[in-house]
Amino acid sequence: MRKRALAGFGTVMVLVVGGATAYVFATRPTPPTAAAQPAPPVTTVVAKTTLSTSVTLDGTLGHGPATVYTGRKSGTLTWLPAAGTVVHHGDRLYSVDAEPVVLFLGDLPLYRTIDPAATPGPDVREVNANLRALGYRTAPTGDAYRDGTATALKAWQRKNKLEESGVLEMGDVAVLNGEVRIGSLKAQPGAPAAAELLTLTGTARQVTAPVDPTQVDVALFKTGSKVGLTLPDGTNTPGTVTSVGTDPDGAATPSPGGNTTRSGPEQTVTISVDDQDKVSSLDSGSVGVSVTTARHDDVLAVPVGALLALQEGGYAVQVVADGRTTLVAVRTGLFADGRVEVSGSDLAAGQRVVTVS
Repeated sequence: MRKRALAGFGTVMVLVVGGATAYVFATRPTPPTAAAQPAPPVTTVVAKTTLSTSVTLDGTLGHGPATVYTGRKSGTLTWLPAAGTVVHHGDRLYSVDAEPVVLFLGDLPLYRTIDPAATPGPDVREVNANLRALGYRTAPTGDAYRDGTATALKAWQRKNKLEESGVLEMGDVAVLNGEVRIGSLKAQPGAPAAAELLTLTGTARQVTAPVDPTQVDVALFKTGSKVGLTLPDGTNTPGTVTSVGTDPDGAATPSPGGNTTRSGPEQTVTISVDDQDKVSSLDSGSVGVSVTTARHDDVLAVPVGALLALQEGGYAVQVVADGRTTLVAVRTGLFADGRVEVSGSDLAAGQRVVTVS
């Protein structure tokens, strides 16, 4: 009987112990799941790179500034080319009394009659050079009117259905410093020919952009400096600044009441498109003109989100290495495109730093 009672007591003890164990496990906090664990910090690499900032202006694609051409040959204007026409070396620019005025290339307008009596000079040299360039090989290379000059001039006159005199008057040719495109007409056939006849532009497509000196440092646009262009079709291509001119009237700004105010002198930048094939199918349109305002090469950079502002002033980054995070003080430099230039004695390329972005 006693043995049965002990056996029963043992059973009760087992049940008590088992119940206590079950109670402990039931009341013990549930271990956190993997999703509930603290997320590891987001890190990024300290990179050696180039940082730059830029400003973008609104430009317009065209053929550059137009200049007015004034005829020098007296008579009646009998023909003009259409706007948009490109006039090449040796082509007719306009006609007077049904005779062509042909385009010669050079920097010196004719200022006297070129004939056997003309003394040697730069104008004679220019005529000889043009005749040779147009295929009249008898023209000499010097600055004197020689028999070869007369022979070449007469052959050129014959080809252009002019009197074969071997004499060239001042208005018989138009001497310009390059081939031209007709911008607009300022006269009509029947008008006097010694007057304003045409506006001329360059043949290459160019970009012009206004620059407000109160907003942008005009010194950034030096002749010969490179800029980036975003063309009307979205293509990016380089350009070269060819000139900077001043508009004394300044920028026009509409004001309430329909009036217009001027903000002071404004400058206009003219830019050549380096690759003309990029704009061969474009006649006009808006162009973004981007110029670099600052550039720092071979600097260490991190995302701006990696910077920590220190209570005592300045900045630091959190460098992560071997599972530990160390606060490293840094000096900041150029900010560009969401990144910042950083430097410090304990900072090196390739280190990983904590960032929020």
